[in-house]
Amino acid sequence: MCTFSFLGHLAVAEQVNSFVSLGIIPDFVYRKVLMSGKWDYDHMIIVGPRTRDGTAGHHVIIPLVRSDGTTILVDRGFVSKDALEKFYKAVHADEEVFVQGMLRVSQVRNSFTPDNHPEKGEWYWIDVDAMAEHAGGEKANVQPVFVEEIFGTLFV
Repeated sequence: MCTFSFLGHLAVAEQVNSFVSLGIIPDFVYRKVLMSGKWDYDHMIIVGPRTRDGTAGHHVIIPLVRSDGTTILVDRGFVSKDALEKFYKAVHADEEVFVQGMLRVSQVRNSFTPDNHPEKGEWYWIDVDAMAEHAGGEKANVQPVFVEEIFGTLFV
């Protein structure tokens, strides 16, 4: 797959390559991206509680470790409270996956939202910088890049 040269290390609607130029992300929020790598379940983050169509649950954020060693945070989507325990118990394959998603940025925390407490595993809002640090930070090549996974047929 080719990349768009004017975007540097970020290919929109195609492939996210190597280190992403973080300064350009706000200009490309909601753009589709395509990535591949392996899930890092050891650094999984559960954000919530949330509700969807009247169902209580959480969002599951799992870092994606790419073949070049860099890592990006991926929101795998909503999991109901009842299914969350099953999700934890599920066997997680260590195989390469292809992910289609949308670039996003941190959420703005409002006055009613509690502070995140990463040391306790309590995440109430999306703070991309803190989540990247929690997943290993710069030492582990974790970039503060957040992608919301889009499910369905991969575009090419």
